[in-house]
Amino acid sequence: MKQLDVKLMHPAEQITLIIGMIYRSGMTTTSGGNLSILDDNGDIWITPAGIDKGSLTPADIMCVKADGTIVGPHKPSSEYPFHKALYKIHPELHSVIHAHPPGLVTFSITHQIPNTSIIPQALGVCGPVGFAPYALPGSELLGEKIAGEFKKNPDYKAVIMENHGVVLMGEDIADAYQRFETLELCARTILNADTLGAPRYLTP
Repeated sequence: MKQLDVKLMHPAEQITLIIGMIYRSGMTTTSGGNLSILDDNGDIWITPAGIDKGSLTPADIMCVKADGTIVGPHKPSSEYPFHKALYKIHPELHSVIHAHPPGLVTFSITHQIPNTSIIPQALGVCGPVGFAPYALPGSELLGEKIAGEFKKNPDYKAVIMENHGVVLMGEDIADAYQRFETLELCARTILNADTLGAPRYLTP
């Protein structure tokens, strides 16, 4: 996929664009998933809690200021704590995507990580992938478990969440989305290949 150019767009516009693409592609539900962007001021722009992901506009996107002040018409996503925790671990990365795409959820409930060595570019885009133990969605413990997994390997930019979904980071939201889309493609392709026979993976 040619990477999107989002540099001239406001963070709220970027989030609305990408969540719309994710929703229309069937890679999340109306209530599932959340996206965020860390801007140059240290403010975090994030999808709201309890709002249909298929109908979001830039005006719906929330901003949590660096001092903790909340700006916007809704509540920030209940998963805000783990977004904040991840930016502390990787301050050089400026976007987080969390969603429940069917292929990666299938891997998450069978406690597996998809092998990205199926097509030449996938491994390079996705990098190594971690696996975080289960915790209640929206809880502080979930944030701790996800953050703990990212800390294990500084190269992790994608982590499968046990019986839940996936969380990915990127230099910007286009980078995170490319990683998200590619990892989900790997998951679905492997699942499809398993119906025909044992998949054959590329060597390094």
